[in-house]
Amino acid sequence: MFATPDRMYRVLFVGGLVQLCLVACGNDHGLGPSGDSDVDAGAGADADVAVQVGGLPCDVQTFLASRCQTCHSSRPSGGAPMSLMGYRDLTARNRDGVLIAERVLARITDTASPMPPLPAAAVPAADIAMFQRWVMSGTPESSCGADPGPTVPGPFDGPTVCTSGRTWTGGENESPLMHPGRACIACHTTSGGDDDRHGEAPLFTIAGTAYPTGHEPDDCYGATSASVEITDANQKVTTLPVNAAGNFFTTSAVAFPIHVAVVANGKRRAMSASPPRGDCNSCHTQDGANQAPGRIALP
Repeated sequence: MFATPDRMYRVLFVGGLVQLCLVACGNDHGLGPSGDSDVDAGAGADADVAVQVGGLPCDVQTFLASRCQTCHSSRPSGGAPMSLMGYRDLTARNRDGVLIAERVLARITDTASPMPPLPAAAVPAADIAMFQRWVMSGTPESSCGADPGPTVPGPFDGPTVCTSGRTWTGGENESPLMHPGRACIACHTTSGGDDDRHGEAPLFTIAGTAYPTGHEPDDCYGATSASVEITDANQKVTTLPVNAAGNFFTTSAVAFPIHVAVVANGKRRAMSASPPRGDCNSCHTQDGANQAPGRIALP
């Protein structure tokens, strides 16, 4: 039996509406097909809503409600793999060990595969900047509507200062402590070797300096107790401890793209995007370059 034109129109209209709803939510393929199997703690369709909701700053909560929670609700829909309702959801980790908040930031800044997906409007730059500040400050827990108490400045909110009070004064004398804060690989390009016993500067694949705060001058000694985790394209993890000047480096081969995190005092801060090269201080300057907010600051 052939459908009447009116019936065919209704079928096409309903089918198109369903397809549009699916496109509007979609699935974050970077996190896998389901929240329960890929998230280590927190989100899931069967989660207790009273436990999940809350713990987020007001601006973060407002952003999630307006841009994400249509699909990433307490019971995710439209192919969404997890809920994004509260602090536990955002600070859970996926099966690759990546913080969910970091994945959210990566997807809302991904022009090739954005969240929310088309035909939804792109997230405004102001919202992205706000959410990025929260992630880079270590995703501090808050309580929207309650008295937050005194404001604690983030690592990039303060003035330029040499926290250690010590600076490199050795000129160009070769040393693992030399020129903290400067672009190491930019200088280590004309000679090489595994060490400097014969006057040859080693050719680093990854090098940089970690600091206690976000804006510290060149040649200022950095943090003395921290490590930098490098996860390369083959999922090989290399941990680089900082030395007495805050410098970290390696001459080992590294497969790009890489993911980088700094670890100190039991806390961890990860970069939201993969750096284009291993010369960390070329972007993490005193004031920041190429969208870096400043130094590699401790979490």
